[in-house]
Amino acid sequence: MREWFYCLIEMKGNFYLNIGVRNKRIFVQPIFTLNMKKEDETILKKLKEEVGVGEIKVNKNAVFVVRGIQNVLKFLEVIEEEKIITSKKRDWILWKEAAQLIKYYKHLSKEGFLRICEIRDRMNVKKKRRNYRDRNYFERLIEIMNIRFENEDIRKKISSSLRTTFNLQH
Repeated sequence: MREWFYCLIEMKGNFYLNIGVRNKRIFVQPIFTLNMKKEDETILKKLKEEVGVGEIKVNKNAVFVVRGIQNVLKFLEVIEEEKIITSKKRDWILWKEAAQLIKYYKHLSKEGFLRICEIRDRMNVKKKRRNYRDRNYFERLIEIMNIRFENEDIRKKISSSLRTTFNLQH
């Protein structure tokens, strides 16, 4: 990948993990975004072409987004870790670890899910919002809702989709 793409990734990119509960389902979704001015959409198109995955959304700004575990894994293959040299590298390494846990369905176990929550707590430390829900929140939620996670054989049969989800059982 071209060197100046790494500069864009480090200056404008954001690696994050979307974790939550919706409709009695827990979801874990690794996402990469790169925001630019609307006028710079052509640069994002070149980036998408170079990376081979992702989508571009244009509203007030132009945003390049990579989500969905298959796309994230392809994105991880293209990016060379040693070329990321700023403090963004820490987030990259953590994000990559979370994606690997999802790849091997570890997020569908209590330990794996809480590990991803822990990873997310360590990422983008300066950008946490007031309503941020940390690992402790999800740990209490699992306990309060008496959630049981699937066994290993069942977890392997659950496929990843755009938003990796699974039913919570009471």
